[in-house]
Amino acid sequence: MTIKNLTVRGKLTLAFGGLAALLLLVAGVSVKSLGDANEQFVSYVQGVNARSLEAAKVRTAVDRRAIAARDIVLASKPEEVASLKAAAVKAHEDVQQSLNALNKMVADAGNLPESVRKMVSEIGRIEAAYTPVALGIVDLASSGKREEATVKINTECRPLLAALIKATDEYQSVTEGRAAELTAD
Repeated sequence: MTIKNLTVRGKLTLAFGGLAALLLLVAGVSVKSLGDANEQFVSYVQGVNARSLEAAKVRTAVDRRAIAARDIVLASKPEEVASLKAAAVKAHEDVQQSLNALNKMVADAGNLPESVRKMVSEIGRIEAAYTPVALGIVDLASSGKREEATVKINTECRPLLAALIKATDEYQSVTEGRAAELTAD
C-alpha cells in the first residue's frame, strides 16, 4: 500500500501522526537542553562562583586584619588599642574560617585544574607564614612596644602581605577568566 492509495482520512492521520512525533522529538531535545543548561548554571554557582566569593572573603579579612594591626601601632588611647586588637582578632578568625571553607570547596571539587589547586595551596602556605607575624605585631603594639611592632611591620609583615595579596589577586584573576569562559559556553 502506498501513500497514493490511502484515503484522505488515512493521509491526514499519517500527517498528523508525523507532526505529533516530530513535536515529541523537539520537546524531548528541548527538555534535555534545558536540563544541561541548568546543570551548568548550578555548577557555576556552586563551583567557580562560590570559590571566587570565598576567596574574596579571605582577601577582605586579610586586609581588615592588616589595617587593624597597623592602626594599633598608630593608636594612642588604650580604648582604641583594645578596640583595634579585637578587630584584628575578629578579622583573623574570619580569615581562618574563609580559608578553611575555600580549602574544603577545592578539595570537594572533582574537575578542578591542578593549577587552581596549587594557587589555593599557595594562599594557605603564605597565610600560615603571615599569621604569626600579624598576630605578633598586634601583641607587640597592644603591649606598648610600638617601635618593635613598626620594625616587624617593615621587615616581616609587608613582604608577606604583598605576597598574600599577589596570590589572592592571581587566584581571583584566574577565577574571573574561568567564569567568563563558562558564561560564554
